[in-house]
Amino acid sequence: MKEIRKLIPKSPFLITPHLEKFTLPNEPVPCIYENRSCRRIIYIKNKPVPYKVRITREGKHPLLEAEIYSRNANQALEIIKKIYRTDFDYRPFLEKCRFHRDIYRIAKKWEGLRPTRILSTYEALIDTIFEQNIALKIALKAKARFVKAFGERRIIDNEYYFGFPMQEVISKLDPKEIREKVKIPLNKAKAIIEVAKIAEELPSIEEVEERPDEFIEFITQVKGIGKWTAELTIAKVSKGFKIGPFYDLAVKRGFRKILGIKDEKRIKKIMEEFEEYGDLLLYLIAFES
Repeated sequence: MKEIRKLIPKSPFLITPHLEKFTLPNEPVPCIYENRSCRRIIYIKNKPVPYKVRITREGKHPLLEAEIYSRNANQALEIIKKIYRTDFDYRPFLEKCRFHRDIYRIAKKWEGLRPTRILSTYEALIDTIFEQNIALKIALKAKARFVKAFGERRIIDNEYYFGFPMQEVISKLDPKEIREKVKIPLNKAKAIIEVAKIAEELPSIEEVEERPDEFIEFITQVKGIGKWTAELTIAKVSKGFKIGPFYDLAVKRGFRKILGIKDEKRIKKIMEEFEEYGDLLLYLIAFES
């Protein structure tokens, strides 16, 4: 069963540069992005729901079109809205940028840009573990191998749809199997399995947002997960953009290159000036660099 729904994000809206940077051609990470459309499988009450989102228009008059293969189309549509942050208003952030000439230039250059959102703490943690101490493209290739090896898959109209591997599957694996099939270090494979094993104990996204320090303290007890992984996980699941690792290498490189700032304390101070948009600022600085 297929239902087609249209989505009108708040203007301005820009998402394709993010998708182009954080996906691989015809590879599931778990989203497969090609021809200005994303397709993947999400889960509603543990049942796989394939969907495809076409980015028809961006900018001042944005329009998305969703194809949903489920009887739960309304529920799936709400999830899609959250993933693509269609309700986020970029304009107040842009106004804050006016007081910083170079930051405003970047905010205008990428007007409306925002990262997609992950709606599972479990998925966001594993997603971030892949990105630890490694180039983004290499991390994406490893994610794709992980999804293809252990994730749900469907073929619809001769196109593949993949879902992120479920914790019930990953928690039962041997770390060596992940290392061999995904081609990642054994310590990362072990951390991924540990996250899967405690998936039911992980706090909800709402709890993570309300008490981020408690989440950081809890999750960094897992071997292989440090503060950087915990904070980036929070940034990936959060509705807003308040928390992010300002000491990230890409962020520091961007501040040095664009603003001539090297000191972490100054970076943190600028980030605090942007209040609830601090992580969006970090994202754009890293994106530009």
